[in-house]
Amino acid sequence: MTDANPPVPNRITTARPENKMNDVAAQPDPSASRAVLIGVTTYHSPELDALPSVGNNIRQLAALLTDRELWGLPKKHCRVLCNPSRSEALDTIHEATSLAEDAFVLYYAGHGLVSTQNELHLALSDASSQRLYQALRYDEVRSPIIDACSARSKVVLLDCCFSGWAMQGHMSGSARTLLLADHTSINGTYVMTASAETKLALAPKDERYTAFTGALLDTLSRGVPGAPDLLDMDTVYREVRQELSAKGRPEPQQRARNSGHRIALVRNRRGPSKPAAGHLAGELPEQGAAPGEGTQERNSPSRRAKSGGSSKDWWKQFVLWVVMTLAAALIALVLATSLVFLTVWWALETFAPVTGLPALGIAATIALLVGALLLSRS
Repeated sequence: MTDANPPVPNRITTARPENKMNDVAAQPDPSASRAVLIGVTTYHSPELDALPSVGNNIRQLAALLTDRELWGLPKKHCRVLCNPSRSEALDTIHEATSLAEDAFVLYYAGHGLVSTQNELHLALSDASSQRLYQALRYDEVRSPIIDACSARSKVVLLDCCFSGWAMQGHMSGSARTLLLADHTSINGTYVMTASAETKLALAPKDERYTAFTGALLDTLSRGVPGAPDLLDMDTVYREVRQELSAKGRPEPQQRARNSGHRIALVRNRRGPSKPAAGHLAGELPEQGAAPGEGTQERNSPSRRAKSGGSSKDWWKQFVLWVVMTLAAALIALVLATSLVFLTVWWALETFAPVTGLPALGIAATIALLVGALLLSRS
């Protein structure tokens, strides 16, 4: 990846002409599906820059795939590998492909390297152009998906330089290597790459995500107005391509066979059955929330709980008001009776022949009578 834009726009490969509202497959069963998300953020070779944004890529993509409002893939079915070893990556891919029955998703973000035989390699932390054996050959990744995976839907997303080579295949002796998206079984396959086979992918240093994955995450989280309730891969591709093209960035590529373009992994937050406002990017429901939470808050238990809380707060305020009112009245009563007592006592001491304790008793009696009168009237 690079942080500079390539000077020449990419060649675009499309899978089919236009998306149709009624041409969308059913959403795969998340309990029978698997996903492997691989991201490489650090490289030991000085020729390959670190890619810190890739860590954000895999974390946020995992959050979206496991969000029950979008797909609801169980977290144990979504393996997230950051800076894995070769054996860890291959073992995880083999295990997931063997367990996936409905859908399998593979995502890779990092540096892409091409051998002298034009083979794409997905670089791991120890890889370099001189140590390609420390990278994952795309053939190594593709083989278990073709040979060992019985899932009806297979999706590969590659965010790396030269990732378009994943669609080109290569010559091996006199036979051409079979492309993943050209697999001729009944299962649907789909491949989307960040760039063409001769182009660089972008990882802008001042942005949270890489260019391609950032557009992908934005499309999945925001939804697509006017698209069906389920977002098929072709609709996602066109939206991502439009966003990247508008920014003058490398345009993604796609290839699909056996209706792979109709694979719909996630629900559309701006589909016909959703509110027009939808969700803004980054405003995702809390992970693990049930579908519809956040857009149906009016009738939710949390909303009712909030209403009950408001009622309790009102009673607390009322009781506090009563106590404060009584306290103020008591203070006023004490002050009034004290004033009467002092006035009467002073008058008796000054103008009447009653002095000493009798004067105090008379003043106190009159003050208490005045206080009782005031209290009865209040």
